[in-house]
Order: sequence, then structure tokens, then C-alpha cells
Amino acid sequence: LRRLDTTGVWTKVMALSPDEQTLFASNWVSNDVSEIDLATGEVRRKLRTVTTPRGLYVTPDGERLYVAGYENGDIEVFDLATGEGEVIFTTGGAMRHLAGDPATGLVYASDMARAMVYVVDTATNEVRELAATDRVPNTIDLGPDGKVLYVSNRGRNNPETYYEPGPEWGTVVVIDTTTGAYLDAIVGGNQTTGLDVSADGTMLAFSDFLDDRVSVYTIPPYDVLAAGDGGRYEAHLAEIPK
Repeated sequence: LRRLDTTGVWTKVMALSPDEQTLFASNWVSNDVSEIDLATGEVRRKLRTVTTPRGLYVTPDGERLYVAGYENGDIEVFDLATGEGEVIFTTGGAMRHLAGDPATGLVYASDMARAMVYVVDTATNEVRELAATDRVPNTIDLGPDGKVLYVSNRGRNNPETYYEPGPEWGTVVVIDTTTGAYLDAIVGGNQTTGLDVSADGTMLAFSDFLDDRVSVYTIPPYDVLAAGDGGRYEAHLAEIPK
């Protein structure tokens, strides 16, 4: 067991460098990212970011770090040689999570407030919309072939407090990364939040935050998803309200 002090406040997301020698950790309240040397366990430096950094993605060459800024819907990119950051996109929403495809150089970003997934081309830093999601999208993950993006959605919040179940069930939406078309959807429980695809792309796990529950699904091959005419996407829309 090893304990690493980020020296930041309210640490959220971690990302490992491609050479596995450096750990990056976003700090929600101190508005920075800790760069930790894993050989020594010490913080090498702190990268000052936009307000409330959360999602992180390191490019395969280890030269750049992408940061999702929650407060204003920012996407910020850092040159890791100089430590200088640049905001390349702002929605005014709430950018939450990043998932990158090393093969294509594309980075996907979920915006909770806009209910949208965006795509960053790391070759040009141009950003475009991929697809709308259900309400309050959270975690995203790619299948290993990069063809399918999975998005967990918490659903509409309880009007009194999001600590209590809201008027909608959470969901997982399955999106074709090439076309932005909906391939399938799953209706979950109260505040579907955590999400992960297995390394071989055959299993999907997601958590319903307020139900203390993890569900596991078998993922069909891409060809089956693509030929499914959207699967249960249209049907699931009617099942979201409780």
C-alpha cells in the first residue's frame, strides 16, 4: 500500500502518463493538476488550470495534457514541456469527463449542463459536437476499437437536492463515434454515474450512485450494434420518467 499526497484540495480524477512514470491528478477546489513523480512519490509541479478541473487525458506521446473544466465548460490543453495551458473551447456548461482514442487522436468530452458529447481533434485542437445525450451525462468510455462511446447519464435532479432520487431514471447511451448515431441505450437506476468497458470490449459495467448497485452487461460485437437500427434507443426515451 502506497500513499501519495497530491498537495491539492478535493482531488478528483487521475491519469497515468504513457510511460507510467508520472501520475496526473485534478484538484477540484484548488484549481490545479498535480504532476506526481511515481519513482519518488513527490509532486513535481502543479499546473494551474481553469476553475474546477475534472477529466484528464494525456496524449500518447506524453507531450500534452487535456483538462475538462467543470465550472464554465472549458477544455484546456497543457504543453507538458513548458507547463503552459491554453483554453481551446468553452461551452458555458459543465465539462466533466474525457476519453481519448490513441489510434485516431480524438478526445471525447461530456458536458453535464449541455447534455452533449464533444470531440477534440488533437492534431488541430478543433472541437465539434458528436451527439446529444440524456440529461446530466457523467462518465464516458470508449470500446477498445474506438468505434463505440458509452455515456452514463444521471437523469434529471431532484428539485430539492441531488442527494435524493430525482424524477428520472439514469441511463447509458451507446453512440457510434464515426457518425454520432445512437446504437443502443439502457435504462438504469437512480443516478447512473460510474461506467467502464472491459479491455477486450465484451463487458460493460455501470453504477447507480444512489442505489449502491453495479450492473454488468455483455456487449455485442460492433457489427451487431450497427445493424440493430438504434437498438432500444427510441424505446428507452419513454421509460426514463418514473
